[in-house]
Amino acid sequence: ASLPTDPRLVTGRLDNGLSYVIRRHPTAERRIGVWLHVATGSLNETDETRGLAHYLEHLAFNGSAHFPPGALVPFFERLGLTFGRDQNAFTSFDQTTYQVMAPAGQPETLDRAMLFLADVASRLTLSAAEIESERRVILEEKRARAGAAQRVTEQVLPRLVPESTLGRRLPIGTEATLRSLAPSDFHEYYRRWYVASNMTLLVVGDCEPADMVTLIRRHFGDAPAVPRPEPRPVGVVTAPGSRAILATDPELTRAEVSLIRVEPARPPSTTVAEYRRDLVETVAAWTLRRRLQTEAAEGRARFENADARVGRWAGVMRTVSVLASGPPEAWQPMLADLGRGLQRARLHGVTEREVEDARTALLAEAREAAVRDATTPVRQVLSALNRAVAREAPMLSPGQRLALLDRLLPGVGAEEVSTALGRLFDVADVVAVLELPAAPGLAVPAEADVARLARAAVDVAPEAEPERARATALLAELPRPGTIVERQTEPSTQVTSVWLDNGVRAHHRHMTQRRGQVLVVATLAGGTIEEQAGTRGLTEAAAQAWARPAAGRLSSTGIRDVLVGRRVAVAPRVGEDAVTLSLRTTPADLETAFQLLHLLLTDPVVEDVALEQWRQEALRDAADRRAVPMAALREVAADALRPPAEPRMHPLGPAEVTAVTREGAQAWLGRLVAHAPLEVAVVGDVGEAAATALVTRYVGSLPSRARIGPDTLASLRQVPPVPGPIRVARSLPTRTPQAAVLVGFRGADARDRRDARLLTVAARVLSTRMHRTLREERQLVYSVRAASRPALAYPGYGAFVVQAPTDPARADALATEIEAMYAHFATEGPTEAEIAVARRQIRAQLDEQLERPGFWAMRLASSHYRGEGPQEPLEARRQYEGATARDVRETFRRYALPGAGFTIVVTPDEIAAPLAPSGS
Repeated sequence: ASLPTDPRLVTGRLDNGLSYVIRRHPTAERRIGVWLHVATGSLNETDETRGLAHYLEHLAFNGSAHFPPGALVPFFERLGLTFGRDQNAFTSFDQTTYQVMAPAGQPETLDRAMLFLADVASRLTLSAAEIESERRVILEEKRARAGAAQRVTEQVLPRLVPESTLGRRLPIGTEATLRSLAPSDFHEYYRRWYVASNMTLLVVGDCEPADMVTLIRRHFGDAPAVPRPEPRPVGVVTAPGSRAILATDPELTRAEVSLIRVEPARPPSTTVAEYRRDLVETVAAWTLRRRLQTEAAEGRARFENADARVGRWAGVMRTVSVLASGPPEAWQPMLADLGRGLQRARLHGVTEREVEDARTALLAEAREAAVRDATTPVRQVLSALNRAVAREAPMLSPGQRLALLDRLLPGVGAEEVSTALGRLFDVADVVAVLELPAAPGLAVPAEADVARLARAAVDVAPEAEPERARATALLAELPRPGTIVERQTEPSTQVTSVWLDNGVRAHHRHMTQRRGQVLVVATLAGGTIEEQAGTRGLTEAAAQAWARPAAGRLSSTGIRDVLVGRRVAVAPRVGEDAVTLSLRTTPADLETAFQLLHLLLTDPVVEDVALEQWRQEALRDAADRRAVPMAALREVAADALRPPAEPRMHPLGPAEVTAVTREGAQAWLGRLVAHAPLEVAVVGDVGEAAATALVTRYVGSLPSRARIGPDTLASLRQVPPVPGPIRVARSLPTRTPQAAVLVGFRGADARDRRDARLLTVAARVLSTRMHRTLREERQLVYSVRAASRPALAYPGYGAFVVQAPTDPARADALATEIEAMYAHFATEGPTEAEIAVARRQIRAQLDEQLERPGFWAMRLASSHYRGEGPQEPLEARRQYEGATARDVRETFRRYALPGAGFTIVVTPDEIAAPLAPSGS
């Protein structure tokens, strides 16, 4: 039987061959997304034109029949759209996709969006002047992506499939080909591949399909009818025998070992039988991945992370791989442990309980997707459709996928999965890949040795592991509920806020804009702001009890076992003056999420393995700050802008990381959860009565503490700002040919809401100007924007900044340009037209945010702490609407003072920065 197709889709094909897929999808965001999928990417380039497909994507925004060069972005900005957010594109190996998001109910805007994409399809000008003008922008984008990870990919991929063009066709191209591409190259590629028969238009949103078909015919029907071109041969060949690839880079900070098997591409699955075959392989990979990750979590393997994957490469290659990562010096034990874990699964198979876990998890994920389907954001729907188009696969609805899983998964058993796992992860003819830092004191092996060790790693016959007992509940018994002592509901937002008798502040807001989604966010005041020289790093280390949830009565593995099939995701965040614990869940699993929250706020445990993995990650971060320009900028800026006697305001150094002990982190965490003032928000698809009952039981039963508020920790916040102006130039040894530039001035405090918002408007206007001047006219950067960052923890430490990577030889020119633009803006301010555009853009962004439960959950969870009422987001919208050019100019001028400014430039060693260091 053939796989079904989502019945809500309206599909068709114009006489010229252009295909279209339309889905009416009215959601609270009131948006219509239009994507043009062109079935060509870097694989259709030649050796001499590498990077052309992506370069052409850029040129699509730089001149067409109806939008002259420089006209497109300003035109859409006047309509309230923002380049990068509402207009964008991407290029991969096998596709180039152009994206426009338009407000529903604005026919003119949608018509212009269609006109632009129709121009992309067949009416680009590709002028020689624009090609030359954009060349440096492309080179700057390549520079912005430069780094160890990119260099390693460029070493590995060509050798993984050496007979294929795949490894030589990374979409960004090479510097040599990017510099040599001529106008004729672009015109030839455009004529050959940008034809209607090679395109699919996707339309999703609050629209009538019949109206969209009319628009499509009107705008795209005139494109010539040309037969669909045959893609260039890629030449992937499955070579027999095992071999090794060694990739090294001095700026890598961890090792990764992989065992990869390359297979020919498999045609897309179009029948139920093929879908079931894929499903069995999915279960096999899921169980192997879970085993390897369990071994890492329990300290039974010497790698930090592991994975098992089946990858699809642009429809031309399939890879089956297992991989592990960890400390560079441990690469040999990691490889041995990876091989042992793989062979144990292959020789002894998987258990029925493991398969049942996979069935449960996959069904739970599918049920959640089906429930959320009607309110899924437009971009997510478009992404799913675009993937199906790229793969030439059937377009199933979430409900259809759930029905298939309900029907097929019960018949998938351990014996069948074990057989599939053994076949899928066969250890014959594998490529062993070792990615390793080229660091002093670290011996780099020969590839022959890597191949020999990889063969030895899988030439083992480990015994099967006995099944272990599993926990079935998070809590031994339910806690006794607390009591609500104060309650109020804010009329304009319908946010209910309560004080519990233990001093906890809690908020609830019912939202159905995302069906089947509930967020629970808890903010603990304190942490990093309370650290001193001898306690640095303890907050981040303590948070590992939540990053990998563990408790006294349940290990991290035990908690993960209990949560199988329950849609509960946990994410901690350590800020300057708060630690936030976020849980994303569903209405059906909300009580489980609250039980986990209670457990992590009463009995959290920092496990040895989790602490050591944090330590290694923190040391790698410190190493990056010594070798990677944009990472180094963070440390150089902290040294320059914050007092040296305030260690809590600086990134962690290696000595501080090494000094952290598990006992110290556990004690720090115990104090936080027992005493830190606490604010909680519950937002989403749950009513007030149910949310309040859960809050009362699982949060109201926590230990008593002081009430949270704007004055919490006030004595720790007074830090005198470093006097300016500050100008710092720093160089560092790096292989990355990139400079990092930061230019700004002291900004507003978050409590000065009017000033903070007016500076946000200024940042929006300046971002538009800088895109035009610094990117399009001067080609100094690939991407640039101004940002206002109001101070939360430390008054006086707000910042208005622009930061970007650039060519080291042009770093000072970029810094000078930004300084000049600040000075001009402080004198002249924005025009009324610019303010009108900024207001429309901010309104569109705010309207979108106000429909997101996640936005409200994060705001409410610290609203009382920050001295804000629940209605503050709505008041912000009104205040932005009232911003005038004069208000913005006067506010900007008050902050952009010479004595408040700072300019920081980090360059590679070989580029001497003439900017004289001072003020640090």
